[in-house]
Amino acid sequence: MSEETSKPERPVAQDPIGCKIAVLDLAQIGIRDGGTDAGRWYYNVAYRLMRQLRIRFDLQSWWHDRSMLSNRQRLLEFYSEIVLQSVSERIVIFVDEITCLEELPFADQLLGSIRAAHNARTTDPDFLRLTFVLLGECDPASLIAEPEMSPFIVAQQVVLDDFTREQINLFATELGLDKRLAEKALDRIYYWTKGQPYLTQKLARYVARSEIHGDVAAHVDHLATTQLAGRAALHSEPHMAHIHRAIVNDRKRSEALLTLYGKIRK
Repeated sequence: MSEETSKPERPVAQDPIGCKIAVLDLAQIGIRDGGTDAGRWYYNVAYRLMRQLRIRFDLQSWWHDRSMLSNRQRLLEFYSEIVLQSVSERIVIFVDEITCLEELPFADQLLGSIRAAHNARTTDPDFLRLTFVLLGECDPASLIAEPEMSPFIVAQQVVLDDFTREQINLFATELGLDKRLAEKALDRIYYWTKGQPYLTQKLARYVARSEIHGDVAAHVDHLATTQLAGRAALHSEPHMAHIHRAIVNDRKRSEALLTLYGKIRK
């Protein structure tokens, strides 16, 4: 773990819109970056944010001095003592590929630190300059269950409108098919998803990653029924897992919801 060392200093360059941006791609923090060790994984999170924001600081010594703290608390102090003290502008941190957190039993501490940073706004106005944007395809309840630690409880959800059939033509070049077959595939994808953003992109990805032999529409039908539906999808597909959880946990309406789901499925 080596990084540039000196005391925190305010950056000279000013962003024209008065905002500093950092992108934390969780898919890049893999096994070689400490993916199986909680302390090393969180150190890499902090180090990557520091690099993205161009902060010069002896992070290794600072991190080691706070080894008695939980990773959630260490990250919160990292935001307060290093990030906010070193950057004078507003800061927006994009956390991409949050689905990766499902694979790490200790990763909920990252989400907990984001919730703690939000709560800290009431006592430390400096935290008002810090905003997180969580990106990815997931069921929030599968990432963190405790309401007091979940950032999703206080987050502002960005709702995507359904794609039109014309809009999903943008996917044609990524399917690996000639123009005529790509159009047939997209017609069938739209038949199944009616443009729902997550399902449309997911089904298009399955088509792009598979070898098509024979009828294109039949191939898309097979992918839709095997990958996005059925018992296996309850465990492997976040969208279906969310629907399942919403139905079985709604005690007042579970019977009515199951009846409606049965009609849709039929």
